[in-house]
Amino acid sequence: MSSNKEMPATIRQGTPEDVEPILNLLTEYELPRSYFEPFYLNDSSYRPEQSWVVEQHGRLLSHLRIYDRWIRVGQAKMHIAGIGNVITAQDARGQGYSGQIMRAMLPVLQLEGYAYSLLWTHIPQLYARYGWAPIEQDLVRAVLPVDVENSARIAPLQASDLPAVMRLYEAANAERTGTAIRTPEYWREQSTWLQETPEHFLVAHDNMTDAIIGYIRGRVMEQAVEILELAVEGGSFDIGRELLAAISMQRGGQLQGQFPPSLRAVFLPGEANTLPESGLMGRAINLAELLRVLEPLWRERLRAAGGSEGALILSTSAGRAEVRIQNEEIQVSELPAAQTPEATPSLDEGAFAHLLFHGCDERAGRIDVVGIPCLRVLFPEQDFVIWSADAF
Repeated sequence: MSSNKEMPATIRQGTPEDVEPILNLLTEYELPRSYFEPFYLNDSSYRPEQSWVVEQHGRLLSHLRIYDRWIRVGQAKMHIAGIGNVITAQDARGQGYSGQIMRAMLPVLQLEGYAYSLLWTHIPQLYARYGWAPIEQDLVRAVLPVDVENSARIAPLQASDLPAVMRLYEAANAERTGTAIRTPEYWREQSTWLQETPEHFLVAHDNMTDAIIGYIRGRVMEQAVEILELAVEGGSFDIGRELLAAISMQRGGQLQGQFPPSLRAVFLPGEANTLPESGLMGRAINLAELLRVLEPLWRERLRAAGGSEGALILSTSAGRAEVRIQNEEIQVSELPAAQTPEATPSLDEGAFAHLLFHGCDERAGRIDVVGIPCLRVLFPEQDFVIWSADAF
């Protein structure tokens, strides 16, 4: 693979010897090397072969990293390939190296069994060429009053708090679509990746029992505090407001972040504005693995609904499949590229992404096939959030 016969370039997976040159290349984001080091040197899930590089005469010209993650889709768990740290040296841009990496990488990701891929970008047109489709996110901006009543003791996270915080995270996010499945190692290392300080990870303790009943993580920005994550026991909005007020005091009560629909009632009328935020994109990687994840989830949803009827085609970048439903029975089969059952409506990558993560919410009306009887059963409205603490 070469853009110039006299200067051949090689596209390959990384090796341990590439980590140091990769960290040096990443500084061309105009961020210090120390910003990126924790993601590579303090992430036990990272393997050098999850980096893809373009090498020319011993120099790395371009890089893309796979973040190996698991997320929830309803009650199911899905293996995703997160795409991040896409960078090309300034003097090598315009040669199409990022696209060449993606063409080489996608078949390997499929063989490795990733069901789906997620990424954030400010150049969606690049990734759209290779099958990724936009997924809507909402950004909530709010200003909280400084006189929120305190009914809990709020203090910075202590090391001894972490087991209880981990349990609260699991309880609060068990059925939320988009939330990351975190191992104990992930928890221990994540604060390093985020360069988190104690005053930006606050914990709410019950005044009577001292039990942990909520926590919040934030990052101070120029105009507001970015909320990275919020969890409260039993959906207690009062505790949520106390935590939000405490962490946002550093910017006069101004805050912003992504919140699942179930937590937006923490704001009183007039306190918050919800704005569409672009940048998140998704793509099916391995259709067989994706269907393996979704079929049991769909069957459970069918049983809960007492059955349904209908048929549709998933037309994804990873292939096509037909889904047929009659009563509580479901039949899912992959389709050859040339086979298209007559009069069967089809979900393209973008429509499928919306339904997978958001479900049949009020915005799903833009999807032409929303009238299919089985669609609301297969894709009920989701309590969707990808916490900024888990972004890559």
